[in-house]
Amino acid sequence: PEIGRGQLNLAQLIFSFVDVVRTDSQATPETKLTYLHAIESLTVEEEVGESIIGLNQGDYDQVKSEVTRIVGEIMRQDIKESQVSEFRRRASREVRLDLTPTQTQIVTSMAPQFIVPTIFHDAEGTDQRRQESLDGVEPQIRTIFKDQRVLRSGDIVREEDVEALEQLGLLETTQDWRDIATVFMLSLLGVVLITMHWQKFRRKHWEENGRYLIAFFYIFAVFALLARLLLTGPSVLAYWFPIAAMSMMFTVIYDARFSILATLIMAVLFGFIAPNSLELTLYVLVGGILATLTLNDSQRINAFFRAGVIAAVGHIVVILIFRFSQDVVDEIALLQLMLYGIANGVLSAALTLVGFYVMGSLFGVTTTLQLQDLSRLDHPLLQELLRRAPGTYHHSIMVANLAEQAADEIKANSSLIRVGAFYHDIGKMNRPPFFSENQEGVNPHDALDPYTSGRIILSHVSDGLELARKYKLPDRIRDFIAEHHGTRIVKGFYFKACEQAGDDAEAVNKEQFRYPGPRPRTPETAIVLLADAIESTSRALQPDTPKAIEKLVNSLIDEDMTKGQLDESGLTMGDIQKIRESFIKTLKGRFHVRVKYPGNEELMAGTAASSQPSPLLSRPAPPPAEQPAIQEMPASSSQDAPGG
Repeated sequence: PEIGRGQLNLAQLIFSFVDVVRTDSQATPETKLTYLHAIESLTVEEEVGESIIGLNQGDYDQVKSEVTRIVGEIMRQDIKESQVSEFRRRASREVRLDLTPTQTQIVTSMAPQFIVPTIFHDAEGTDQRRQESLDGVEPQIRTIFKDQRVLRSGDIVREEDVEALEQLGLLETTQDWRDIATVFMLSLLGVVLITMHWQKFRRKHWEENGRYLIAFFYIFAVFALLARLLLTGPSVLAYWFPIAAMSMMFTVIYDARFSILATLIMAVLFGFIAPNSLELTLYVLVGGILATLTLNDSQRINAFFRAGVIAAVGHIVVILIFRFSQDVVDEIALLQLMLYGIANGVLSAALTLVGFYVMGSLFGVTTTLQLQDLSRLDHPLLQELLRRAPGTYHHSIMVANLAEQAADEIKANSSLIRVGAFYHDIGKMNRPPFFSENQEGVNPHDALDPYTSGRIILSHVSDGLELARKYKLPDRIRDFIAEHHGTRIVKGFYFKACEQAGDDAEAVNKEQFRYPGPRPRTPETAIVLLADAIESTSRALQPDTPKAIEKLVNSLIDEDMTKGQLDESGLTMGDIQKIRESFIKTLKGRFHVRVKYPGNEELMAGTAASSQPSPLLSRPAPPPAEQPAIQEMPASSSQDAPGG
């Protein structure tokens, strides 16, 4: 009451001063305006001051009466410090409707400035009174002897009885079975949705990528436990839940569609166990989905922080929506929550990078950071390949370029393909001279029987897997080593064995010349299988016309399709067509195919002649056993030749 009367007296005192200013006949309007601006307890805007000076006495008296009325009514109420803004807005809304626009402008400018808090929280006094109340209570000591009965069936349980049972440890906290059933059903629903999604969209990955499903449940369980821990503390901790980290991890490890489903399930669980469930549900859902949709280039670390910032913007929007719908807004608390939302986004980006490292170590999941490290050409294993088998090294680089272009056309994982192509032939470094791209004038297969040569060629797969284990390459990269020949036959040495057997194919065990496989089980390994064969064949045959390139690419791909090498890869006919077109386009650029037209026949002939290598520098011809295969079936020879 005292504060209210003081503000009302202040308003009346200021109006008394304004009366004097208005009636001063010696002062100019500019001087009067200066006097009004000099009032310390009131801010008078230029336009408002001019209106006050220019009002006639009757309108001015109405303004003065209205301001004192509003201040008197509102200041009689209990106003906390956090409610001042709301009560000032209320003062502006209390203006009578019969006033003129000029009068209303003056009242709405002046009246709110006299509204101040009328009650304050006295923390020290409250604690003192609380302690005094506690000190005034006399402790009641109750002695319970051994075997004494505390309660009987049918007794009315008093507060002291409950305390006694608690002290004796006879009370067991039990949960309502309905709460347990609800949590169980929500969890079961989440498992069913995830399993159905996995069966529908990732069925082909089920066997070989079962660890990815285990990794999902592990990540989800960790974040669910974190959500539970945050929600048991102060309410503001819920705004620190790093949902964007979980969403970004799922986006990179799986895909955006899978990440959105997982984020939706987590948001529902979070909202179920949280207070203010609608706000926190949207807070988690919006942040996670925005992080998923904005994470475009996962090969760059700054992309994760960019997605985290976008998620933070989503957090802030949700906070503002729910705060602006309240009658009273605590500006300090609002600013605090907005800062939490921003910090949440940045923290989520950092946790994502840490999570990738942990997942790669625990489950062998191939992560973005691992691919970045393995794609460096100064990686020790690639440098060893360059030193011991330079021809194979350059072949692998060309395969990577060819395969990466095709991967982009069908939206496959081009980064994974590039790295897989780099390492697919590392097994050749154990016996470099036995592969044509590393031979320099001498072919050691000339001195061997076809069975021994076949075993050597086939062994580069098992040797590569052994090196991959030694250098701890991720499982997804090992798949490229194991699957890049599928279950093809090493035709060159198989035909040679048949020739030595008098062209009796029945006398030769074909399985002795077959790669162990398995066939490609993902689009990425299938693309490398095709690119490997096409690069080797094109390097050997040097096609110099568009038709020759198209024939080479189509014959190789058609043979693999006929033999069923692509049946388990998940590639569609549309994907395969796009891959064909990409290979043809890339090879045309590589071999600089010239178009023939009337008048340039001599130039084309001269160019072709000049492009032939010198006899002194030309590479030795392939082994005799491989020549018939190249002449009769160019599409199949290079797939299984020593250089493939």
